Amino acid sequence: MLAVVRTANQAARSSGGNAATTSPTVAASTPSQAASGTSSAPGTATSDEFGSVHVERMSKIRKTISRQMHASWSTVPRVTNFDDADITDLERLRQSSKEDYAAQGLKLTTMPFLIKAVATALRHHPSINAVIDEQNEQIIYKDYVNVGIAVDTDRGLVVPVMQNTDQRGIPEIARGLAEMAGKVRGGQFAVSDLKGGTFTISNLGAIGGQYSTPIVNVPEVAILLVGRSRKLPVVMPDDSIQPRLMMPLSLSYDHRLVDGGTAARFLNDVIGYLEAPSRLLLAL
Repeated sequence: MLAVVRTANQAARSSGGNAATTSPTVAASTPSQAASGTSSAPGTATSDEFGSVHVERMSKIRKTISRQMHASWSTVPRVTNFDDADITDLERLRQSSKEDYAAQGLKLTTMPFLIKAVATALRHHPSINAVIDEQNEQIIYKDYVNVGIAVDTDRGLVVPVMQNTDQRGIPEIARGLAEMAGKVRGGQFAVSDLKGGTFTISNLGAIGGQYSTPIVNVPEVAILLVGRSRKLPVVMPDDSIQPRLMMPLSLSYDHRLVDGGTAARFLNDVIGYLEAPSRLLLAL
Protein backbone atom coordinates (compact mmCIF):
# COMPACT_ATOMS: atom_id res chain seq x y z
CA MET A 1 0.00 0.00 0.00
CA LEU A 2 2.81 2.44 0.87
CA ALA A 3 4.54 1.65 -2.40
CA VAL A 4 1.37 2.52 -4.33
CA VAL A 5 1.03 5.84 -2.50
CA ARG A 6 4.69 6.73 -3.14
CA THR A 7 4.31 5.90 -6.83
CA ALA A 8 1.18 8.07 -7.11
CA ASN A 9 2.90 10.97 -5.33
CA GLN A 10 5.91 10.76 -7.61
CA ALA A 11 3.65 10.78 -10.67
CA ALA A 12 1.75 13.81 -9.34
CA ARG A 13 5.00 15.71 -8.72
CA SER A 14 6.23 14.83 -12.17
CA SER A 15 3.05 16.07 -13.89
CA GLY A 16 3.06 19.20 -11.71
CA GLY A 17 6.62 20.01 -12.82
CA ASN A 18 5.61 19.71 -16.47
CA ALA A 19 2.62 22.02 -15.96
CA ALA A 20 4.85 24.67 -14.41
CA THR A 21 6.79 24.99 -17.65
CA THR A 22 3.64 25.79 -19.63
CA SER A 23 2.51 29.40 -19.96
CA PRO A 24 -0.80 30.19 -18.19
CA THR A 25 -2.49 31.27 -21.44
CA VAL A 26 -1.68 28.02 -23.19
CA ALA A 27 -2.65 25.96 -20.15
CA ALA A 28 -6.07 27.62 -20.01
CA SER A 29 -6.79 26.76 -23.63
CA THR A 30 -5.77 23.11 -23.65
CA PRO A 31 -8.54 20.48 -23.92
CA SER A 32 -7.36 18.65 -20.80
CA GLN A 33 -7.71 21.80 -18.72
CA ALA A 34 -11.13 22.56 -20.20
CA ALA A 35 -12.29 19.09 -19.16
CA SER A 36 -11.18 19.62 -15.56
CA GLY A 37 -13.47 20.52 -12.69
CA THR A 38 -12.79 24.25 -13.08
CA SER A 39 -14.75 24.34 -16.36
CA SER A 40 -17.99 24.02 -14.42
CA ALA A 41 -17.42 27.34 -12.60
CA PRO A 42 -19.66 30.27 -13.63
CA GLY A 43 -18.35 33.33 -15.41
CA THR A 44 -15.95 33.99 -18.28
CA ALA A 45 -12.97 31.69 -18.76
CA THR A 46 -9.61 33.43 -18.59
CA SER A 47 -6.30 32.91 -16.79
CA ASP A 48 -3.89 34.38 -14.30
CA GLU A 49 -0.22 33.63 -13.78
CA PHE A 50 -0.98 30.30 -12.10
CA GLY A 51 -3.55 28.80 -14.44
CA SER A 52 -7.13 28.97 -15.70
CA VAL A 53 -9.79 30.90 -13.81
CA HIS A 54 -13.39 32.06 -14.33
CA VAL A 55 -14.39 35.67 -13.71
CA GLU A 56 -17.95 36.80 -12.94
CA ARG A 57 -19.26 40.22 -11.95
CA MET A 58 -20.99 40.27 -8.60
CA SER A 59 -24.75 40.11 -9.06
CA LYS A 60 -27.04 42.68 -7.47
CA ILE A 61 -28.29 40.14 -4.94
CA ARG A 62 -24.73 39.06 -4.06
CA LYS A 63 -23.69 42.69 -3.53
CA THR A 64 -26.70 43.18 -1.26
CA ILE A 65 -25.79 40.07 0.75
CA SER A 66 -22.20 41.28 0.98
CA ARG A 67 -23.22 44.68 2.36
CA GLN A 68 -25.66 43.12 4.81
CA MET A 69 -23.13 40.62 6.14
CA HIS A 70 -20.44 43.30 6.46
CA ALA A 71 -22.82 45.56 8.39
CA SER A 72 -23.66 42.70 10.76
CA TRP A 73 -20.06 41.60 11.24
CA SER A 74 -18.75 45.11 11.88
CA THR A 75 -21.53 46.34 14.20
CA VAL A 76 -22.96 43.36 16.10
CA PRO A 77 -21.09 41.81 19.06
CA ARG A 78 -22.56 38.35 18.59
CA VAL A 79 -22.71 35.33 20.87
CA THR A 80 -24.03 31.89 19.87
CA ASN A 81 -25.81 29.39 22.13
CA PHE A 82 -25.90 25.74 21.05
CA ASP A 83 -28.52 23.22 22.17
CA ASP A 84 -30.57 20.21 21.08
CA ALA A 85 -34.31 19.54 21.03
CA ASP A 86 -35.66 16.01 21.41
CA ILE A 87 -38.16 15.85 18.53
CA THR A 88 -38.91 12.11 18.76
CA ASP A 89 -42.57 12.74 19.64
CA LEU A 90 -42.81 15.54 17.09
CA GLU A 91 -41.55 13.20 14.38
CA ARG A 92 -44.23 10.64 15.26
CA LEU A 93 -46.85 13.37 14.95
CA ARG A 94 -45.41 14.53 11.63
CA GLN A 95 -45.33 11.01 10.22
CA SER A 96 -48.95 10.40 11.24
CA SER A 97 -50.07 13.67 9.60
CA LYS A 98 -47.99 13.89 6.43
CA GLU A 99 -50.45 11.92 4.26
CA ASP A 100 -53.25 14.33 5.15
CA TYR A 101 -51.04 17.24 4.10
CA ALA A 102 -49.93 15.41 0.94
CA ALA A 103 -53.59 15.06 -0.05
CA GLN A 104 -53.69 18.88 -0.05
CA GLY A 105 -50.52 19.08 -2.13
CA LEU A 106 -48.28 19.99 0.82
CA LYS A 107 -45.11 18.30 2.01
CA LEU A 108 -45.09 18.36 5.81
CA THR A 109 -41.58 18.80 7.20
CA THR A 110 -40.45 19.78 10.68
CA MET A 111 -39.96 23.41 9.59
CA PRO A 112 -43.59 24.56 10.10
CA PHE A 113 -43.43 23.21 13.66
CA LEU A 114 -40.12 24.99 14.30
CA ILE A 115 -41.44 28.24 12.82
CA LYS A 116 -44.54 28.03 15.01
CA ALA A 117 -42.42 27.28 18.09
CA VAL A 118 -40.17 30.28 17.43
CA ALA A 119 -43.08 32.64 16.67
CA THR A 120 -44.92 31.61 19.84
CA ALA A 121 -41.79 31.98 21.98
CA LEU A 122 -41.05 35.42 20.53
CA ARG A 123 -44.31 36.76 21.99
CA HIS A 124 -42.96 36.05 25.47
CA HIS A 125 -39.45 37.42 24.87
CA PRO A 126 -39.77 41.01 23.58
CA SER A 127 -36.01 41.61 23.74
CA ILE A 128 -35.51 38.97 21.03
CA ASN A 129 -38.24 40.54 18.87
CA ALA A 130 -36.75 44.03 18.86
CA VAL A 131 -34.27 46.32 17.10
CA ILE A 132 -31.71 48.81 18.37
CA ASP A 133 -32.12 52.37 17.11
CA GLU A 134 -28.59 53.46 17.88
CA GLN A 135 -28.94 56.87 16.24
CA ASN A 136 -31.75 57.87 18.59
CA GLU A 137 -30.41 55.78 21.50
CA GLN A 138 -33.57 53.71 21.90
CA ILE A 139 -34.87 50.16 21.66
CA ILE A 140 -37.91 49.42 19.50
CA TYR A 141 -39.91 46.41 20.67
CA LYS A 142 -42.06 44.98 17.88
CA ASP A 143 -45.61 44.03 18.88
CA TYR A 144 -45.94 41.92 15.73
CA VAL A 145 -44.02 38.72 14.92
CA ASN A 146 -42.76 38.42 11.34
CA VAL A 147 -40.39 35.49 10.84
CA GLY A 148 -37.97 35.50 7.92
CA ILE A 149 -36.95 32.14 6.45
CA ALA A 150 -33.56 31.95 4.73
CA VAL A 151 -34.03 30.15 1.39
CA ASP A 152 -31.04 28.75 -0.49
CA THR A 153 -31.13 29.70 -4.19
CA ASP A 154 -28.71 29.56 -7.12
CA ARG A 155 -28.06 33.28 -6.61
CA GLY A 156 -27.50 33.12 -2.85
CA LEU A 157 -29.53 33.21 0.35
CA VAL A 158 -32.80 35.12 0.15
CA VAL A 159 -34.91 35.78 3.26
CA PRO A 160 -38.64 36.16 2.51
CA VAL A 161 -40.74 37.19 5.48
CA MET A 162 -43.90 35.50 6.76
CA GLN A 163 -46.14 38.20 8.18
CA ASN A 164 -47.91 37.72 11.55
CA THR A 165 -46.41 34.26 11.94
CA ASP A 166 -47.55 33.86 15.53
CA GLN A 167 -51.20 34.13 14.47
CA ARG A 168 -50.96 31.24 11.99
CA GLY A 169 -51.57 27.55 12.58
CA ILE A 170 -49.34 24.73 11.37
CA PRO A 171 -51.31 24.14 8.10
CA GLU A 172 -51.20 27.83 7.18
CA ILE A 173 -47.50 28.05 7.98
CA ALA A 174 -46.77 24.93 5.88
CA ARG A 175 -48.69 26.38 2.94
CA GLY A 176 -47.07 29.79 3.31
CA LEU A 177 -43.60 28.24 3.53
CA ALA A 178 -44.12 26.28 0.30
CA GLU A 179 -45.39 29.39 -1.50
CA MET A 180 -42.51 31.53 -0.26
CA ALA A 181 -39.86 29.01 -1.29
CA GLY A 182 -41.46 28.56 -4.70
CA LYS A 183 -41.58 32.30 -5.39
CA VAL A 184 -38.01 32.87 -4.27
CA ARG A 185 -36.49 29.96 -6.18
CA GLY A 186 -38.49 30.94 -9.25
CA GLY A 187 -37.27 34.54 -9.01
CA GLN A 188 -40.86 35.80 -8.71
CA PHE A 189 -40.57 37.63 -5.40
CA ALA A 190 -40.80 41.37 -4.83
CA VAL A 191 -38.67 43.52 -2.56
CA SER A 192 -41.69 43.91 -0.29
CA ASP A 193 -41.59 40.14 0.33
CA LEU A 194 -38.22 40.59 2.06
CA LYS A 195 -39.15 43.46 4.37
CA GLY A 196 -40.58 43.71 7.88
CA GLY A 197 -38.87 40.72 9.49
CA THR A 198 -38.34 40.64 13.25
CA PHE A 199 -36.45 37.33 13.49
CA THR A 200 -34.77 34.94 11.04
CA ILE A 201 -34.54 31.14 10.82
CA SER A 202 -31.90 29.45 8.67
CA ASN A 203 -32.24 25.75 7.81
CA LEU A 204 -28.76 24.26 7.46
CA GLY A 205 -30.18 20.78 7.95
CA ALA A 206 -31.83 20.84 4.53
CA ILE A 207 -28.33 20.75 3.02
CA GLY A 208 -26.36 18.99 5.75
CA GLY A 209 -24.49 19.87 8.92
CA GLN A 210 -25.49 20.27 12.52
CA TYR A 211 -24.20 23.40 14.25
CA SER A 212 -22.97 26.73 12.98
CA THR A 213 -22.60 30.36 14.06
CA PRO A 214 -25.15 32.22 11.91
CA ILE A 215 -24.69 35.95 11.40
CA VAL A 216 -27.48 38.14 12.75
CA ASN A 217 -29.66 39.61 10.00
CA VAL A 218 -29.43 43.28 11.03
CA PRO A 219 -31.34 45.27 12.18
CA GLU A 220 -32.80 42.19 13.89
CA VAL A 221 -31.07 41.09 17.10
CA ALA A 222 -31.16 37.29 16.81
CA ILE A 223 -31.16 34.42 14.32
CA LEU A 224 -31.75 30.69 14.80
CA LEU A 225 -30.02 28.06 12.68
CA VAL A 226 -31.40 24.51 12.65
CA GLY A 227 -29.16 21.60 11.69
CA ARG A 228 -29.90 18.11 10.44
CA SER A 229 -31.67 16.00 13.05
CA ARG A 230 -30.01 12.69 13.98
CA LYS A 231 -30.60 9.83 16.39
CA LEU A 232 -28.47 9.88 19.53
CA PRO A 233 -28.34 7.71 22.66
CA VAL A 234 -29.96 9.75 25.43
CA VAL A 235 -30.07 9.04 29.17
CA MET A 236 -33.73 9.28 30.15
CA PRO A 237 -35.13 10.35 33.57
CA ASP A 238 -35.35 6.68 34.64
CA ASP A 239 -31.63 6.25 33.73
CA SER A 240 -32.44 4.09 30.73
CA ILE A 241 -30.62 4.84 27.49
CA GLN A 242 -32.85 5.26 24.46
CA PRO A 243 -32.31 6.32 20.83
CA ARG A 244 -33.89 9.76 20.45
CA LEU A 245 -34.19 12.03 17.42
CA MET A 246 -32.32 15.22 18.30
CA MET A 247 -32.54 18.52 16.44
CA PRO A 248 -29.42 20.73 16.73
CA LEU A 249 -30.09 24.43 17.27
CA SER A 250 -27.71 27.41 17.10
CA LEU A 251 -28.96 30.79 18.33
CA SER A 252 -26.81 33.84 17.57
CA TYR A 253 -27.78 37.14 19.17
CA ASP A 254 -26.70 40.76 19.50
CA HIS A 255 -25.13 41.03 22.94
CA ARG A 256 -25.77 44.78 23.04
CA LEU A 257 -29.42 44.03 23.76
CA VAL A 258 -29.77 40.31 24.41
CA ASP A 259 -28.05 38.87 27.48
CA GLY A 260 -27.04 35.23 27.80
CA GLY A 261 -29.84 34.47 30.26
CA THR A 262 -32.49 35.99 27.98
CA ALA A 263 -31.19 33.99 25.01
CA ALA A 264 -31.11 30.76 27.04
CA ARG A 265 -34.67 31.24 28.30
CA PHE A 266 -35.92 31.94 24.78
CA LEU A 267 -34.18 28.85 23.38
CA ASN A 268 -35.53 26.77 26.27
CA ASP A 269 -39.06 27.89 25.36
CA VAL A 270 -38.54 26.96 21.71
CA ILE A 271 -37.23 23.54 22.75
CA GLY A 272 -40.15 23.10 25.15
CA TYR A 273 -42.65 23.62 22.33
CA LEU A 274 -40.79 21.21 20.04
CA GLU A 275 -40.61 18.52 22.70
CA ALA A 276 -44.33 18.85 23.52
CA PRO A 277 -45.89 19.32 20.05
CA SER A 278 -49.44 19.23 21.43
CA ARG A 279 -48.72 22.68 22.92
CA LEU A 280 -48.02 23.97 19.41
CA LEU A 281 -51.32 22.67 18.10
CA LEU A 282 -53.17 24.45 20.90
CA ALA A 283 -51.15 27.69 20.72
CA LEU A 284 -53.06 30.65 19.30
